[in-house]
Amino acid sequence: METITLDQALDVLQATLSSFKKECALTYLYSSYALFNSLWKSRMVIEGGDKVERPITLDDEGNAKHQGNWEQDTHNVINTDQMITANWKRASSNFSINLIEMSYNRGAARIYDKIQNKHNNTIREIIDHVYAAALAVPNSSSDALNPEGVPGWLVQGTDDSTGDWTGYNGTYADGSARSGGVGGITCSATSRPRWANYYADHNGDLDDSLLVILDRATRKLHFEAPIYPKNPGGNEVSDKFSLYSNDNVIGNLNHLYAKSDDQMGVRISQHYGIPHFKGMPFQYVDILDTAQTNYYGTDPIFGVNHELFYPVVQTGWDFRIGKPRARDAQHVVLTTDIDLVYTYIMERRKNAGFLLNQQ
Repeated sequence: METITLDQALDVLQATLSSFKKECALTYLYSSYALFNSLWKSRMVIEGGDKVERPITLDDEGNAKHQGNWEQDTHNVINTDQMITANWKRASSNFSINLIEMSYNRGAARIYDKIQNKHNNTIREIIDHVYAAALAVPNSSSDALNPEGVPGWLVQGTDDSTGDWTGYNGTYADGSARSGGVGGITCSATSRPRWANYYADHNGDLDDSLLVILDRATRKLHFEAPIYPKNPGGNEVSDKFSLYSNDNVIGNLNHLYAKSDDQMGVRISQHYGIPHFKGMPFQYVDILDTAQTNYYGTDPIFGVNHELFYPVVQTGWDFRIGKPRARDAQHVVLTTDIDLVYTYIMERRKNAGFLLNQQ
């Protein structure tokens, strides 16, 4: 067998390296996609239906009681059930390629795979759009395009720092009252109060008092990481419950935890990272850095139970990539469409999450 010389090996290596083409790096709009990843990891795909519905019992018939042996029975018969509804929403994008320009980028002159890059960038763009909508609400009662994101289901309630189930119907982005309720169900302190979400106003006090409010909210909703071991030497961290907030809240919590550690002083490796509360990590969401006084306020903290709040996708439309099609007036241009048909649904809103903020 003929052996190659060192010079020949170097020539082969040089030729191989020169054939590598650079990938076109993507720049992402947001610095953290933790909430998007958690939501969409638990998405449900269903087939058919003009909307998503979930039944829920929110009222009592009032027949349960202690009674005497000869006392007459109570025979109330009322409709105790409601239907949670969420309408389908469509998000779309596309990319186009010019066949002649693609010919320019072939062979030795090829710089990078432009088709692959256009595909990747279009996926990134539609994800950015869907992610932003997940932390927003429709603009008004006439807005039929935008979905009910997290703040459309976990809404602001009574302005007090104690915390209670006072997140009733919420508002639209323009500040107008949501007349149709949340998920198609209206509620109040006297009508279907078990449909309200937990809410508290921390009044911008990001100190020890915030920990008291957090402690009460997580205890009332039974938000806590499991304490049984998953791997030897460690505890399991649950992804069922998640806490999401902004730079100001998480930064203050890091500093608060550092100052409160009187064992060894400030330990940077322990306290200036991802703060935890009851075993649950705080995930940074940079969208929440911008206050939205009409729906999630200032310095919000969302607690989300991902088993009870999740996206639902129509079968065949889960970021569906269509077949390239020719443009009518540009026969050398091909366009590829990407479509997503989805909505969000929250079951047992009373237990599904909470909102803490400054109104």
